Amino acid sequence: MSDPGTEHPGTAATPEDEVRRVMENFEQHTLEKIQGISARLIYLASLRDHNTGCYHHYGLESRYSEKAVDQGLHRCHLAVFTSFVALPLRDQTRDLMRFFESLKADRSRLVEVWQRLRAYQLLPPEDASLLAKQLFSQNVEAILQVLRESELWELLDEPHGDPDHLS
Repeated sequence: MSDPGTEHPGTAATPEDEVRRVMENFEQHTLEKIQGISARLIYLASLRDHNTGCYHHYGLESRYSEKAVDQGLHRCHLAVFTSFVALPLRDQTRDLMRFFESLKADRSRLVEVWQRLRAYQLLPPEDASLLAKQLFSQNVEAILQVLRESELWELLDEPHGDPDHLS
């Protein structure tokens, strides 16, 4: 990939062009390699300084301005958050289950810690709509409740027959 601002010799890239390049670079070289929307959302939230609200990625900041990195990662975060919230609750549950399973930790402990600490409330972008943030929190709380009450996570994806024919 070319260095920032050298795509058209003799012309300077606009700030918007630089933000676009940050997003493209991040999506191609980082985000695409992260499996699942939950994992992507968690990773993006981890790049945000919770004291300042600014996003940092040292690899990107070595090639682009801090401001472009902040804006580009913010836009990526908002897009991933929006795509998660737009999923049906069943798909959100499956995605979060896959994330928990990828951690190779005790499932019941993960659910218990998520419920107790409520750190998932730090996952939405700062300027996401209040309604989207509330929907996200309520959905995660419902998902955690279902997962806490079911030790048989594998059965959540199994098709269930007619309840009148259970033996």
